[in-house]
Amino acid sequence: MTIGAPAAPPATAASPPSVARPEGGRVTDLVALTKPRLNALAVFAVGAGWWAAGGRLDSAEFVLTLAGSGMVAAASSVLNQWIERRRDARMDRTSSRPLPSGRVDPRDALLLGVALAAAGIATLLLGANVAAAGAGAACLLSYLLLYTPLKTRTSLNTLVGAVPGALPPVIGVLAVMGRMTPAAWFLFALLAAWQLPHFLAIAWLHREDYRRGGFAMLPVVEGGEGSTARQAVVQSLLVLVVSLAALPLGLAGKTYFWVALGAGVLFVAAAVSFAVSRTDAAARRLLRASIVHLPAVLVAFAADAAAR
Repeated sequence: MTIGAPAAPPATAASPPSVARPEGGRVTDLVALTKPRLNALAVFAVGAGWWAAGGRLDSAEFVLTLAGSGMVAAASSVLNQWIERRRDARMDRTSSRPLPSGRVDPRDALLLGVALAAAGIATLLLGANVAAAGAGAACLLSYLLLYTPLKTRTSLNTLVGAVPGALPPVIGVLAVMGRMTPAAWFLFALLAAWQLPHFLAIAWLHREDYRRGGFAMLPVVEGGEGSTARQAVVQSLLVLVVSLAALPLGLAGKTYFWVALGAGVLFVAAAVSFAVSRTDAAARRLLRASIVHLPAVLVAFAADAAAR
């Protein structure tokens, strides 16, 4: 599906909103572009993949893999904001960001993003291997060249966005093994499934902003609110099924099973609650449940795999 014209006129590069520079000035703004708190979960997933593959947590290669992955994630954030800076200016939650507010020149943001991307891929190549660097590049390019443009064209963009979002633990496995393994495929499937209800909760909470920005998120399209509620339940159930598939596949044991089952049931319960009430409060609970679910399951899986 596609969405029509945005509800508000776009801001132009010539007339950015006037927003005071926060304390810390230029450095603070440049750091903000990299979204360090948001990308911490991606770097955590890389570490979980490394641990699950049996890599040493006290090695220089581990540190370099995390550093390279962090720079690639930061580059994705910076370049995504550079691409979407005019649409961000239309939305309440993003209009005060460094680019739409005019505190950072777009040329400086582009230079920063390209430099981070090059440094991140080079660090993965030299600190890990070609396979990990290739996965990092695939993550960056699929996010910027596929997912980002599709956000304004179809509500199915989240399915495409699930691919780069699922690659971080694969980078960790590849850095250790140099090839795809059953554990790498499982982690990719788990994170791809997890992205979907997680994205839906965010899209619901910011649906009016997305409408103003011209983004075709599911809650924004005609009939999308009902579809969002139904899909949140279906997709959270998919997360539960995929997470438990590690047992019949011989990738995890009983301890992991109980963690995945408990976290998955809570995730599904939050999705059902949201589907029934369709309120912002329920969407926030679903978002929090997703944020709790992923680290718990990743740690349980990595610890179980490393102990085998």
